[in-house]
Amino acid sequence: MSPEILDSLQKRFGSADFSRYQVVRGQKYDFCRLQAAGTNSVSFFSNPIGSSDPAAPTVFKTLEQTNLVKNASFGQEYFALTQIRTYINFVPQARQSFTPGSNFVYRGYTALTTSAMEQLQTVMNTGVLEIKFAQKLYYQIARPFVQCPPGFGIDVQSLASCRTGVAETQVSDTNWLVRPDYRAASVYNIDPIQIIEPEIQIQAAINFPNGNTPSFTGVTLTTANDSVGLVASVELGLIFDGYVIRPSQ
Repeated sequence: MSPEILDSLQKRFGSADFSRYQVVRGQKYDFCRLQAAGTNSVSFFSNPIGSSDPAAPTVFKTLEQTNLVKNASFGQEYFALTQIRTYINFVPQARQSFTPGSNFVYRGYTALTTSAMEQLQTVMNTGVLEIKFAQKLYYQIARPFVQCPPGFGIDVQSLASCRTGVAETQVSDTNWLVRPDYRAASVYNIDPIQIIEPEIQIQAAINFPNGNTPSFTGVTLTTANDSVGLVASVELGLIFDGYVIRPSQ
């Protein structure tokens, strides 16, 4: 057992014998769809595995979206929180509500204020993450997608060019990509660590107090697709990284 975690437990519970407990690296995570029309708040850890996503009622959460098995609680396990990570990106093309055409590219042409990447960047640079345990506020982090990046992802070396209209010729250097920081050294570290006790109520949300998030309905997605009626599904994620403390088997 980590000396830091053992010291924290001993201070909380006295000289109890924790030699029968095991500490394993683990994550508690929840990924939620963003309301396409815009919203002022996205809640996490409120809908366990098997439940429907509030922003997409026809989408039921699997282990890929969350490992929460109980509403607003991590169950009977202790969890030592060491890092907070957030995630934001478009849902994979195969899971979008529309059928992508050939040469599909999420448009990021800077002259288009409603381009897909422009809207995504707006969300990434706004918001306040608030985390409560037992209805007590513990963390309040502004611009969480900037301060609490995921620290993982794919390093994109190049991106296809784009054009502004069907009749225009294709021009290089007119499309750009926006995504969270994938470098592991950039994640938000918790120091000192935070022990989350069993069955404690967890409330976590990213709020947008300055107004709703931009709309992803009918955004200009790509030159290969007509934007009329399209809805670009975006997924947000909150990841607690740390150690699961549980009885040895």
